[in-house]
Amino acid sequence: MQKTKLSLLLTIALSGAVYAQSVKLQDIIVTTPTKSPVSLQSVTADVDVVTAQDIEEHGFQTLGALLRTRAGIQMTRNGGLGKSTSVYVRGMDSKRTLVLIDGVRYNDPTSLSGAQYEHLLLDDVARVEIVKGPQSGVWGADATAGVINIITKRAEQEGLSATVGAEYGSYNTQKYTLNSGYKADKFDVTLNFEQLDTDGFSAKVPEGADVDDFEDDGYTNNTADLKLGVNLTDKDRVETFYTYIDADSDYDGYDMNQTKAANDAKSSVSSKEQFYGARYIRSEEQGTYTLYANRSKFEREYATGFSKNFDGTVDEAGFNAAVSYMKNGSLTAGIDYKKFKHENKIDNDYTDSGIFVTNANTFDALSAGKTIFSQSLRYDKFNKFDNKFTYKLGLKHIHAHIPGLWTSVNYATGYNVPTLYQLYDGSYGNANLSPEKSKGFDVTANYKGFGVTYFQNKVEDLIDYVTTDFTTFAGEYQNLSGESTFKGVEVNYENALDNIDLAYSLNYTWLKTEDNKGKELPRRAKNSANVALDYYGLANTHLGMLVEYTGKRKKGSYDANPAVDYKAYTLVTLNADYTLNKKLNVYGRIENALDKTYQNVTGYATAGRSFYLGFRYKLK
Repeated sequence: MQKTKLSLLLTIALSGAVYAQSVKLQDIIVTTPTKSPVSLQSVTADVDVVTAQDIEEHGFQTLGALLRTRAGIQMTRNGGLGKSTSVYVRGMDSKRTLVLIDGVRYNDPTSLSGAQYEHLLLDDVARVEIVKGPQSGVWGADATAGVINIITKRAEQEGLSATVGAEYGSYNTQKYTLNSGYKADKFDVTLNFEQLDTDGFSAKVPEGADVDDFEDDGYTNNTADLKLGVNLTDKDRVETFYTYIDADSDYDGYDMNQTKAANDAKSSVSSKEQFYGARYIRSEEQGTYTLYANRSKFEREYATGFSKNFDGTVDEAGFNAAVSYMKNGSLTAGIDYKKFKHENKIDNDYTDSGIFVTNANTFDALSAGKTIFSQSLRYDKFNKFDNKFTYKLGLKHIHAHIPGLWTSVNYATGYNVPTLYQLYDGSYGNANLSPEKSKGFDVTANYKGFGVTYFQNKVEDLIDYVTTDFTTFAGEYQNLSGESTFKGVEVNYENALDNIDLAYSLNYTWLKTEDNKGKELPRRAKNSANVALDYYGLANTHLGMLVEYTGKRKKGSYDANPAVDYKAYTLVTLNADYTLNKKLNVYGRIENALDKTYQNVTGYATAGRSFYLGFRYKLK
């Protein structure tokens, strides 16, 4: 298996796309850029695909840990596993990225930070599709920074299949997993389950103190998903699905006395999230037609605080049609209806009706190469906000005269509406808020696995909390007049040295952010980089090393010692796995192998050197 992966990586990295006969890029199918299955080769957007094998080999436990290793993405977390996590895509914070599970919205309408990345475990994930840049022209609001679509595993093997796993590691961390499925001619069913439990360590720690001197803040997560598909005919299929995430996390609340805050044994939050729905799919020779209905349900309960319950739902229904026409044309069009509700003391909702179309054409000139031109247009009608047209244009050229070179450019607009909390909370809400409007572009050149991308995004009327009374710290959410700018350069390179059985990849990001007053935004590193090495030269063995560098970052006015920047830090993770036979694989990893002491949020602790051992066993 290792040799196969190495050979494929080498082929893709060194190929000239469609001009290398052996390459199979047309077999890599993605759904997120257009809302329909298309080959990665034919997409103009900046798309990053992470597979289940990548996740297993590098030992990523949560989505946030995976994302921070990708170009243009950074992560901060308020403590250990299960603690509040922020993900910055090209410098934009979490609430401006749309997160999906199998196409169903994961962004919590009751949350100020969008998706709760800390609860997204990865053992049941088949792949993650990351599309960077404004995507409102396809997906509507909440996609200013991009879209992250988590696609879970489904039964692929005829008959019964099942794999169990277990892992134990530092901080009394225990993980148990089950991936099972059954596939027949007429139907298939998949059941996945993962339990993660850890004693953790204190979320907060006073500066210079030993984290072991304070009470532990534990975390438990039970995630399950069930899928059932029935083939009514050769062309007609019905699918139903259900995902359930039940998580409990201790954290440390606010106290002016840092020692008391770090020993807070009362603060905790219980989260229950459910995602379910059904699809009817009609597959014809020239196109696919999908009718669907989804529901996302969120329940959060806090043990302490002024507001203890946050409950909300997102209901969505729609129809998509994806058709091919002429020789090299494809069109995806559809309508959808969404209702966002925030219950409890907010007790309010809003609706959005949308219509969209995406068209792509490939122009083939053998002497010059191939050119792909894509266009997306969407219209959203809100009952409480201004209606909005958004769009996206993309151009990609695969050069024939320089085999291995392709270039692309994308331009798009975005639209983010305020949350119901920001509008209607009795203490901090502002009913006069306007939606954010954005525009952005990126330009990419890629030659045989070496890619450089320049991007720039501007957000107008950015929504942020503004303190109006520094004596009582009272304030409200406001639109910041003017534009906030996010721009930078991403560099990627991946290759394989087949003669020594070594695969490697690296990425580097330079980022510059400015708020409406020209000030650098906090907690975003100007320089960040990642290096991954994977060695397959020993029989049935994989050895890996991941190096993550995060440069200096500005602090916000709410951080301690805001005039002093966060220090740069480098983390090293070592991985090893060994396949004993066709059924059993054992693995281990050392996270923060150099035992680096660092902070990515002021006052919050991070894990020291940590050890993990586990196994995966195929029952059938």
